Amino acid sequence: MKIALPLNDSLAIYHDNAHTAPKFGIYNIDTNAHDIHVTLNTIIENPWSRVECHDFEMQQKKCDCNLEHQQSIQHKCEHYTLLELIHGCSFLLANKYCQNTKTMMKNGGITIFKIPPIAKHIDMAIKNFLIGASLARTLKHIHHES
Repeated sequence: MKIALPLNDSLAIYHDNAHTAPKFGIYNIDTNAHDIHVTLNTIIENPWSRVECHDFEMQQKKCDCNLEHQQSIQHKCEHYTLLELIHGCSFLLANKYCQNTKTMMKNGGITIFKIPPIAKHIDMAIKNFLIGASLARTLKHIHHES
């Protein structure tokens, strides 16, 4: 399975809107009966970040775009660029993302897995994903206690 993780220029986790990340790390996760192997496949430059010269508006970085901006065709096309960039991945691990990112990823068959803001290191974000994905896959019912 392949996963994408937004990265900053220092190759650390990028915690703002994934769409505005300067780079993406594409990781392969291979499992067998006893082990899980995670390897960095490639680091991809975000072409939209290059076009914007890393100068996104704060509202874009924080996912606070107004409704008119969210519905503009240009804004939607910007998010399609992200889908093109990380195609072939099964998951996008991200702390923040807007509704357009969520929609584009879903349409492209990529599931977004929310990573917690306290995950400061790539290995911790991936471990959090692996634990969360494993638990979600094995749980059949959630019983709420009062």
